[in-house]
Amino acid sequence: MIVAPLIHLLRMHIELYESLLALSRRKTEALKKNDIEALSALLTDEQKHILAIRQLEERRRRWLKEVLGDEAATLSQCMDLAKGKEREELRECQARLQTAVKAVAEANELNRQLIEQSLQFVTAMIETFTPTPSTYSRTQGYAPSPDRPLFESKA
Repeated sequence: MIVAPLIHLLRMHIELYESLLALSRRKTEALKKNDIEALSALLTDEQKHILAIRQLEERRRRWLKEVLGDEAATLSQCMDLAKGKEREELRECQARLQTAVKAVAEANELNRQLIEQSLQFVTAMIETFTPTPSTYSRTQGYAPSPDRPLFESKA
């Protein structure tokens, strides 16, 4: 039962990541519906989850340092200490945690893409509705606008 506390911490990690995944999926729906209020509430919940994950991570590091003397020890090294059922539980926790972390990363990437598309749309709308200064007047002939140089070197 030497790794039982680690198994408990890993299970708590899994629960938090699975809950974070549910939040990420709800955030995707809020982004699609452009529901800013729901998005704001979800971001607050997400920050709470991230803080809890950091605290669990710190507890895991302390346990690793106390038991193995190395806070950077891997799960594989911990499996070497475990016997029978504990080893299987560690493998199961490792697989579930990897799956949950990967799913959260994929959901976050989708959300990033949705946000980027929204920003591009907003930028395009602003550019469309922003009046461009006139560069020609019948009475004055050609007059370069004071905002823009005649030649744009960045183009």
